[in-house]
Amino acid sequence: MENKICVYAICKNESKFVERWVSSMCEANYIVVLDTGSTDGTFELLKNDDRVTYVGQKIINPWRFDVARNWSMQMIPEDANILVCTDLDEILRPGWADALRKNWVEGQHVRCHYQYIWSHDDVGQPARIFGYDKIHDRNWSWRHPVHELLYDTANRGDDFVNTHILNLWDDIILEHFPDNTKSRSSYLPLLELRAEESPDDYYGLFYLSHEYHYQHMYTKSIDLLKHIVDDYKTHYSTTELAAAYLFLGDNYRALGEKEKSLYYYNRGIFVEPTYRECY
Repeated sequence: MENKICVYAICKNESKFVERWVSSMCEANYIVVLDTGSTDGTFELLKNDDRVTYVGQKIINPWRFDVARNWSMQMIPEDANILVCTDLDEILRPGWADALRKNWVEGQHVRCHYQYIWSHDDVGQPARIFGYDKIHDRNWSWRHPVHELLYDTANRGDDFVNTHILNLWDDIILEHFPDNTKSRSSYLPLLELRAEESPDDYYGLFYLSHEYHYQHMYTKSIDLLKHIVDDYKTHYSTTELAAAYLFLGDNYRALGEKEKSLYYYNRGIFVEPTYRECY
């Protein structure tokens, strides 16, 4: 079977990103986008671009990211077997599709692990880098109102999934260039909704602690991060645990408590010496 790639995305009022994003994604066989109510010409730009396979529109109320992404997946052509979820403020470095087509084995690989440059420094060099795995086969759906995650719909089990992930860390690099003028006002209530719906979802709690930090609610962020570290430490990889300590350090630094911030940065270094952000 010939591997066929479909990039799918959701968007709203992102006209400034359309040309850059489509140019980056057009190595795929198909590009499909669900516009959720743009008023700035985003929908028209996508619709008039011959490189875009299909663009639809749907207003989702109340807003949830998982609902939107699952709707966008319904537009994917049936013969696409590798699905790539990105946002319009992201780009993939050239050559990504060839690497994916050549290395993906249908029936063997269910997800792909690759490099995600989440932020850049003042001179444009990578700052925070994470592992990402939003490339997948067709047997997945999205869940959670925000910071949504993919869940296996084929009930293959964690052991199977974890041993059938294609690692293309050096070959596929996704870069994030966010519009920092856009409001984040919807994130906090959606994260609190996620915590209410799934109180034992420690990743959701982790993201909520981040949002408290970004909203300058440092004490709330600290209290939640300490709860996460105390109650869910064994659930995290060493890198994830180091990231929790990193944000504890960031919160205390924002409060002007230098000694406590240094303590938690060093805790992060101790649990994962290769995680550079704590340094």
